[in-house]
Amino acid sequence: MNDGTFALSRSAPTRPNCYSDADGRARIGLIAPILLALVAFAVYWRSAAILDGRSTTAMFGADSPHYEYLRRSLVNDRAARFHPLTIVLGLGWMKLLVPLTAWMTPAVLLNGLFAAIGAIGVWASTITCASLLPRRVALLGGMLYAASLGIWYFSAIEESKIVTATLSVLYIAAYVRLRDRWTIAGAVGLSIILAMACLNEIVSAGLVAIPVVDALARRGYEARRESWIVAHAMVVPAVWFFLEVFVNGRLIPESAVAEGQSHFNMLLYYLAKNDYGLASIYSFVLNWIFFNIAAPTPTAPLWAQFGGYFVPEFMNYFRSLPTIGVVASLAVIVVASVLPGYRARNLGMAGTLLLALTAYALVRAAFFFFFNPAEPMLFSPAVTLVHWLVLLVPFAASRFPAKGTVLAVLAICLVATNAGLILGRDVWAIAAWR
Repeated sequence: MNDGTFALSRSAPTRPNCYSDADGRARIGLIAPILLALVAFAVYWRSAAILDGRSTTAMFGADSPHYEYLRRSLVNDRAARFHPLTIVLGLGWMKLLVPLTAWMTPAVLLNGLFAAIGAIGVWASTITCASLLPRRVALLGGMLYAASLGIWYFSAIEESKIVTATLSVLYIAAYVRLRDRWTIAGAVGLSIILAMACLNEIVSAGLVAIPVVDALARRGYEARRESWIVAHAMVVPAVWFFLEVFVNGRLIPESAVAEGQSHFNMLLYYLAKNDYGLASIYSFVLNWIFFNIAAPTPTAPLWAQFGGYFVPEFMNYFRSLPTIGVVASLAVIVVASVLPGYRARNLGMAGTLLLALTAYALVRAAFFFFFNPAEPMLFSPAVTLVHWLVLLVPFAASRFPAKGTVLAVLAICLVATNAGLILGRDVWAIAAWR
């Protein structure tokens, strides 16, 4: 069977790739993604020490103080109520590495956990890119994901958000593999990842949009073939029931604050105080799409409403050479992907996959705009890979003559841009116009 449907037996796999040569994972090899992940781990772990030393671990509304309890193997009730997976991972990590406290402080050890989780996301994103892109573009795609501000920053602090982001990437990687060749074991593995993602953040339920929209876009609803998706989606209410009935009020004491007593109470609390005006929409889009990828300014100017957020002005990207390079490179990628003279005639099976990934990104963006439009940087890392794939897949398939050069310039400028924020002003002193 090779008609673009899931293989329900040992039939020929259906390729999501718009390229017809050898398998992407085979072409990129096993070593390159691992090496890239190890480099990312080292950078994230070192960045953690720098940010901690500058007391800048609570930017973008991050709840890092809630997770610093884990340094002493203690638990913050609010974090445990809404992000229990992160708490369990943190407690297990600190217990496992107790012997190393003779050489490292608990803070450094705990930072290593979040750096490692971020590095796993880099590995999985590179593997995913290799399934959809040529080798050089796939490696650059992994680098771009690793250097994105939301991924870099949240991998360098103690926060649940990088756990959510990495689980989202693992889900996408597993789905791409399952899409290539459907197996019961693969479907069960995908459901386990979904359960873990929902245990860490119940809104990860939006990941279900990927298989649903992909199936509908390729062949419409077929009850026999799509029954596994129905069973897969049932993971979400099961996890929600576990969180509300067993975790909240039993494993974790009931909160004295009404807003923190349940997921529903928290939703009502934020809906009642949110602003949905044009300024709020503009700021949300800037943070969700652009600031999550690249810092816009040499320093981190404070927005009056929320400390630690960038001033919501797109024109700030034109203050320095690296940020100009990022914007210019992205503009070339978009133009080359849509201009009739360059754009790909057909993305093949990758086209429907991009549609499904976009649906997931839109579902997540819509929810968090209504839930908490003032703090989008907290929640946008989980769609960082999707944004890169939407850009890179059409560009890689285009007939633009200098794709490698454009992507290399973008990667260099992105690293320089975000290093300026995370590593300090000394980097910007060289690049900024003064």
